[in-house]
Amino acid sequence: MRTVARTAVVAAAMLAGVLAFVAPVVAACSNEAVRVGRSAALPDCRAYELVTPENVDGAGGDMLFEQQLDGARVSADGEHLALEARAVFFQPAELTGTLAVFSRGAGGWGMRSLVAPGMQGEKFQPEVLSPDFYQAGFLAKSGLNAAAPLTFDVGPVGGPYTAAGTGIVSAVGLGEGAALDGANAGVPGGVSPFSDVILETVDRELLPPGPERTAAEETFAERPVLYVWSGGRLRLVNVDSNGKLVSPCGAVLGFGPESGNNLGAVSADGARIFFTSPSGRKGPGCPEPALYMRSGGETVDVSEPEGVSLAPSERGAVVFDGASADGARVFFKSASALTPGAGAGPYLYEYDVRAPTEHRLTLVAGAAAGVRPQFVNPEVTVSVDGTAVYYEGTAPLEVREGVMEPVTGVWRFDVARGTTSFVAATTPSRKEEQWYATPDGRFLLFTSGENGAQVFGPGGLAVEPRGVGQQQLYRYDAADGSVVCVSCGDGARAPSKGRMEVPTTLAGGGSLMKLGGAPGAPVDISGDGSHVFFQTSARLVAQDTNEDTLTEEEAANEALGRASDVYEWVAGGAEDGAGALCRLAQGCTFLISAGEPVGPSRFLGASQDGRDVFFSSAASLVPGAPAGFSSVYDARVGGGFPRKAGPVQCTSCQGVGAPAPQFGASASETFAGTGNPPVPAAPAPPTSKAKSKPKPKPRCRRGYRRNRRGRCVKAVRGSARREP
Repeated sequence: MRTVARTAVVAAAMLAGVLAFVAPVVAACSNEAVRVGRSAALPDCRAYELVTPENVDGAGGDMLFEQQLDGARVSADGEHLALEARAVFFQPAELTGTLAVFSRGAGGWGMRSLVAPGMQGEKFQPEVLSPDFYQAGFLAKSGLNAAAPLTFDVGPVGGPYTAAGTGIVSAVGLGEGAALDGANAGVPGGVSPFSDVILETVDRELLPPGPERTAAEETFAERPVLYVWSGGRLRLVNVDSNGKLVSPCGAVLGFGPESGNNLGAVSADGARIFFTSPSGRKGPGCPEPALYMRSGGETVDVSEPEGVSLAPSERGAVVFDGASADGARVFFKSASALTPGAGAGPYLYEYDVRAPTEHRLTLVAGAAAGVRPQFVNPEVTVSVDGTAVYYEGTAPLEVREGVMEPVTGVWRFDVARGTTSFVAATTPSRKEEQWYATPDGRFLLFTSGENGAQVFGPGGLAVEPRGVGQQQLYRYDAADGSVVCVSCGDGARAPSKGRMEVPTTLAGGGSLMKLGGAPGAPVDISGDGSHVFFQTSARLVAQDTNEDTLTEEEAANEALGRASDVYEWVAGGAEDGAGALCRLAQGCTFLISAGEPVGPSRFLGASQDGRDVFFSSAASLVPGAPAGFSSVYDARVGGGFPRKAGPVQCTSCQGVGAPAPQFGASASETFAGTGNPPVPAAPAPPTSKAKSKPKPKPRCRRGYRRNRRGRCVKAVRGSARREP
């Protein structure tokens, strides 16, 4: 009996411990007063804030997601959002809609138009923003004169702007006008304008007469040249250390705008600029491209062979893949073996600027992905600090005990240790499937392709079976080698309906994506790797009520699923809360957007620490949000604004019954404004009264009867006439 009693006590204690872990005591949020309505269901003490204004001028319903956002960019601290939208939020506006920077203040979100007063008649092509979102650089053209040249203007958002270059003409293959592809960080706080901004154009006459202009004029027709705008003047970039043109076949920054891969092509301090020359494929009189670094008035051939003899005419094509923020470590692919014992190609190399001459090249991997990527270049991802590089390639792997086989998939190279680790086997990357690595290189977020990812463990066992056969989003942790499907939900299998969606219009389009050389795709993982944000048309939680009913063929033709929603995935142990049990094995999934049948929600990006998550949705998540119009929201940790209005009816609460909860305050106030107009309280329902008996109507005279309308009419068999 004593043994049994002791066992019962131990079991009870263990059960109490489990229950304590599953349902921990959750501290109240500091913003609990504004976490009302739909915000109350958000994780991490988040609350909705309306970023775009309440009053929309001239915009139709569902404008943002039906006609698509042209570009969106989130500042690293989450305090600013740059937006190119075809909706018109205010005047003056560009002809196609709104170009604005939204900034958060103590009482709400305010707007600054990129269009300066008095410039309504011009065409604007925003190109680059400073990291603090205070300054902008763009191409402008007078709308009254179609033959007028484009000008490159810089200055604080909203003006006044200063013309840094004039006479810019259209460049073949680069879209209308020249392409502004990179800039250094500038000075925070808007103290001084940009420096070291790279301008790519076919115009040879931007420079005054002299040796630099003579060199630029030697470039073949329709081939671009590179200029750097710094200190209020332009200088030619693609020249050698003696000031002579590197190649008459032109040059592009990094690998050029068509690849979309210019991460680190301009170092943070502007001291190093990496460019590829010639600018295009091998042609008459043009060799294969090589990679160069311009620094301190000198030019270095980064892709020059070391320890092997290779004539310039025999060298294969080179692709710039990225560099660390300080420009000290550069990664590129080459079709040629540039170091001894390189083996089979293509090859991935690291160039260390600080290493001794003749010892700067390191072979990272052979049999890497191709050297002619199109559009976005997802095959190689470099961490901001340059300590890790992820790539697609083929290498031997122990797939069964003692059995080695070549496996094609994702690999990680540790720069400091010089070691390579296997991540996962995937289908070939598509142009819009850009990876994202945390700044320290520990975590990688990648998509698996249409057929899903196969992750091998010891002895070749699949350690993450969820998502195999589907396109899903995965997080790799270099600390323990684990791979988790973050878009599969909390179940043992991924949902059979719906699909994870890559925000293609944001990953590959929108000139506002060029933020000082930052990654082209939206930030979708916090810097510590604990929080991941994504959009999917799959129903991952019960609160998501808009299920995707499209057939597989219809879904393939849809750029964005009609039931698309934004979700947050939280790693195990990242926080205590109601979903603690599901974090024990594979993390926990939370709904961020409304999950209502009001059209798709689109993920726009997150702050570096994951505090701010921006998305567009037609759901009215705060009072004052325009009905039937896709507004932009920020689901912010500790966010929300004090409520200035009386109670309103909740139209976007999921899984919440009567009485209707109260919303938090609107976030659409401007910094100089007086706040949102008060929202009147919802009228109280009329009090019920006992129904009195109706007053009896007088009887019809003889020969008449009362019809359905209560009128006396002649009876069927009577001979009297109908009463008037």
